[in-house]
Amino acid sequence: MKNLITLFTVLLMGISISLNAQTKKGDKVPGYIVENNGKKVSGYVIVDDWADNQISVKFIKKGTGKKVTYKPTQLKGYGYEETIVDCVGNKEKRSVEYETRKADRPSRIFGPTTVFMHKEVSEGHYKLFCFYVEIRTNVKKPYEYSFFIEDDKGTFTKVDSENFKAISSKLFKDYPALKSRIGEKDFKMKNLDRMIADYNYWKEEKHDPNEYRVAMKE
Repeated sequence: MKNLITLFTVLLMGISISLNAQTKKGDKVPGYIVENNGKKVSGYVIVDDWADNQISVKFIKKGTGKKVTYKPTQLKGYGYEETIVDCVGNKEKRSVEYETRKADRPSRIFGPTTVFMHKEVSEGHYKLFCFYVEIRTNVKKPYEYSFFIEDDKGTFTKVDSENFKAISSKLFKDYPALKSRIGEKDFKMKNLDRMIADYNYWKEEKHDPNEYRVAMKE
């Protein structure tokens, strides 16, 4: 039985389909803002690039034609719906979320450090945010990124390529099946979103900590 579970886990990890976002800069898409008092307002978001999405959001409230630009200090966050296409041409919708957080540096030179940070894992013991920094001198790789992990006590921890193994080993220390794989193929920094989701799944289900299981997508 254990071998079957392991095989199923490997298959799930091996058949992930690459997704390409069709939503591009300048598109007006269904979205919302969350005001500082917690009120959620529906409308449309004008999508920008990774850096500008973190600095401000252009929003049109539902039922009006007025475009208003908000900065991170003015909102708790915002979100929108984008269209993605898999490698076989199937289209689907997914939610993109940003929340106001304090970064360790600006996303763009002379920009603010209080930003809208892209939220990649929304629920569970750990939440995961991705922070992009524009590199104007590198045409082939115009952005570099780091992660921030927030636990359910509000502790905010930066993860980058230099501290990835040390930080993730500490964060996942009570789940040996995951900790032992850190640094292996499919368990590198770029896979942190799935690792966080799988850890949260284990934290909730409390299955055998020496048995790795992939979080089921809803």
